Amino acid sequence: MEKVLRPGVPMEIVGRKYSLDDPEAQEKKMVSSVYDIIDDSHIVITNPMIKTRLVPLHAKERYNAFFFSNKIYNAPIEIEKSYAEGNFRLVKAAITGSVMKFERRAFFRLETSIPVRYLVLTAENAADFQEATKNGTLLTMRGFENGTTLDISGGGVRFRSEKEIAVGAMVITHLVAVTNTGAKKNYIFLGKHIRTGLLNGQRGIYDHRMQFVDMKQEAREEFVHFIFECEREKLKKMSGMDGFRK
Repeated sequence: MEKVLRPGVPMEIVGRKYSLDDPEAQEKKMVSSVYDIIDDSHIVITNPMIKTRLVPLHAKERYNAFFFSNKIYNAPIEIEKSYAEGNFRLVKAAITGSVMKFERRAFFRLETSIPVRYLVLTAENAADFQEATKNGTLLTMRGFENGTTLDISGGGVRFRSEKEIAVGAMVITHLVAVTNTGAKKNYIFLGKHIRTGLLNGQRGIYDHRMQFVDMKQEAREEFVHFIFECEREKLKKMSGMDGFRK
């Protein structure tokens, strides 16, 4: 268990009848992190939070816990006690089943705001697109518009912009990702526009959903890895993990 669970590993906690991606659990999902390993069946975690609110847990309550340690692992837990240690609120929990690798049913969507450039492919710019692709000058091609991502996944990207896009259009999306080491990486994808509409009823702001097409498995795995790292960093910040490290 120590190879999977160790101090500092981010985690999410949901009710026993829910899984990590169940829509019904999203508003009640709690964020925490592993504080200490007592033995093979007992751990200490930081007091869970929903957004910025601490959530009190009580003895005998049971939950599903998901640990983000290179891959995602799942185990049932039962709360034994909550207590204070210095300025920290901690929770001792028993692991009541096996720690198992968790396979998501679909691509995980990460809510994030990243600037995105997009180019709608048309009959008029088809020749220019082919030439730019051949010469490696796609990113300097005329016609790119600007937007901001709403969420990203291994299957597509959702973003907002001030321009409407016809459903069914083929679109090039370009975003610059910053890794946890500070390095920048260009991601350029071909996608099909599958849904559009006004964002939350706002006039002049459109919500676009793009589905990646013709993506190589290697490129998809790399992008999914980036999304996973972003999720881990997000959980660290939400749980205040850095302040709990020993």
